[in-house]
Amino acid sequence: MHIPDGFLSAGVTAVTWAAAGAGVAAALRAEKADPTPTPAGVLGAVAAFVFAAQMINVPVAAGTSGHLVGAALSAVLLGPWRAVIVMTVVLAVQALLFQDGGLTALGANITDMGLAASLSGYAVAALAARGAASARARVVGGVLGAFVATLAAAVLTALWLGLSGLYPLLPIVQLMLVTHVAIGLLEAALTGAVLATLIRWRPDMVRGVGADGRISSSGAFASGALGIAIAIAAFVSPLASGLPDGLDHAAERLGFAARARASFAAPFPDYGLPFDASPAFATAAAGVVGTVAVALIAWAVSRGVQSGGSDGSHR
Repeated sequence: MHIPDGFLSAGVTAVTWAAAGAGVAAALRAEKADPTPTPAGVLGAVAAFVFAAQMINVPVAAGTSGHLVGAALSAVLLGPWRAVIVMTVVLAVQALLFQDGGLTALGANITDMGLAASLSGYAVAALAARGAASARARVVGGVLGAFVATLAAAVLTALWLGLSGLYPLLPIVQLMLVTHVAIGLLEAALTGAVLATLIRWRPDMVRGVGADGRISSSGAFASGALGIAIAIAAFVSPLASGLPDGLDHAAERLGFAARARASFAAPFPDYGLPFDASPAFATAAAGVVGTVAVALIAWAVSRGVQSGGSDGSHR
């Protein structure tokens, strides 16, 4: 549900950029104040995995595809504010390098998929897991949180489009909700599968909900997760479905898809390359570049924030 340039009015753009800026600033302050920060390498690896997973669109309904957004998953693994940081880095790299989501619409995309999805997903997951500290409760909480996060982001996306005058508000909210129910079920299933696997083999990594103790062998986890992310980008992303995602489907159906336009020339538009190459190779190469870039930027942001702690304990 990445909103492209050309869809939002100037007023909505300004409001969403202000909301995104305030939310990201709060997330950075929370990370800086945390006495037990997550290792920067782990945050970078999670961000890389989310980026790579978002490249894998799969059919979810007639004429529509969806992919893992990863906001709720990041929130359950890292906590809500670190999830905001992860999603902000992912969305910024997608917009700046690949024109996947508009640059002027980046504030709206961060507000929807970074803030709303992360915070609502975490709230539902934490509430569901509150009554039981079992591994099953944490997985179930993550599944429910992922579904709610998808619908929350879809509603906000529809709200910005309606307020921008692209289509009457109520019909577009209804269509986006209906379209994203199937995508939310996909998000919930993938989130549950990842959480169940991690809780079985590395329960210390699931720290956002019901965290207990410290992370052991964080370097091994970060290296393994980054390797999986690069493999997904290189070998699985070329197989992704070419069907439109939920927002593209809605835009085509409601007649405003032609309003999308690029506000600048990205280095790798639509995950292509600046020279002739097969579509599969271009997608794989661009995916690997993006995955590594996201990992490095998220690592640098986390490391910089932790190093800025007043007592130096976050280094």
